Amino acid sequence: MAVLWWSFNLAILTNPALSQTSIAVSKKEKPTSKPTLAPNLSPLPSTFNSENPPPESYSPAEFNYDDSKQFKVYRLNTGDGVNISVPKFSEFNTITNLDEEGNVVIPILGRIALAGLSLTEAEQKISYELGTRFIQLQPEVLVSLTTPRPANVTVLGEVLKPGFYSFVSGSPLTSALLAAGGTTNDADLRSIIVRRPLIDGSVLEEKIDFYTPLINSQSFPNFYLQGGDTIIVSQLEVGKDRNYDRSLIAQTTLSQQTINVRVLVPSNTGTAFRNLVLPNGSTFIDAIASLPPDDNLLVDNQVALLRFDPEKGGIVTQTLNTKEVIHGNIAQNIPLRNEDVIVVSRTLLGKIYNAFNVITQPIRSFFGFRAFFDSFLD
Repeated sequence: MAVLWWSFNLAILTNPALSQTSIAVSKKEKPTSKPTLAPNLSPLPSTFNSENPPPESYSPAEFNYDDSKQFKVYRLNTGDGVNISVPKFSEFNTITNLDEEGNVVIPILGRIALAGLSLTEAEQKISYELGTRFIQLQPEVLVSLTTPRPANVTVLGEVLKPGFYSFVSGSPLTSALLAAGGTTNDADLRSIIVRRPLIDGSVLEEKIDFYTPLINSQSFPNFYLQGGDTIIVSQLEVGKDRNYDRSLIAQTTLSQQTINVRVLVPSNTGTAFRNLVLPNGSTFIDAIASLPPDDNLLVDNQVALLRFDPEKGGIVTQTLNTKEVIHGNIAQNIPLRNEDVIVVSRTLLGKIYNAFNVITQPIRSFFGFRAFFDSFLD
């Protein structure tokens, strides 16, 4: 019964979308409601390039600023500058930095390891050492952070430029997303995984939800970066995107700001292409407006759009009617995504499909999709 109910909901609630429509190469066939996959394509591997990404079936605890106390604690490490003060015994006072091994040198007391400790724990440790070795009673000790170390973090997953980035310690999580070029159109902002390693080898891990605050016009969770953090932006899973507003996300500063769209048109010398750089969230009519007025796209009555769909594990196509779009047909004015290819002329589309049949290696990713058209144009 559950399967039947799910199938009924899927049939009734699913909106017409690019991934649900297709065209055939034959001139006589009409568009169908199912996607057409290019030949020799296999499912796309996971987008996470971390050695230990979170399994799809596992979801860490939701981040709550009031409850997630461990993530609010600043823990000392190499490069931190601290001011150590012992009010009644000024001979132990010092301003110093944690060395490469995470130690500080305190006058008279000597070398003390503070890496991995909070400021309170550092105060307790120094007080204990003084009380055990030099003073009969454990004295009051004050440790303050004078110069926090840079927050060197790794950003992975559905961002435009995954990699290693450096920030001022205490920077908000949004800084990491923006530095990585913003999230892709396949990112799930409801599931941003943050991992923070501790000195004992354990790892703190929680999930941050940025999507719900955006929908409800609320502020983002107060999460701040520390050195060693790993941020993984999850991929939007199949079946979990029904109520997920991609168009809204595309218009925010969290998403990548521009998309690249190619337009292939027949020419006297073979095939010409236009490389369009459009604002994220642009639609088909925006692409039309970006082309020269005398371009063939405005003359031809019908064109096709090709897109690599990671959910389908292949390339899907949809026919578009330029004249209907210009006359206000909203159904034809579809939102564009990064690396979309608009093909003018069914003859040219047929050549592309023939080229798909020739290649021996299946197209597994956006990079393979782009590389194919680079070689096709050559």
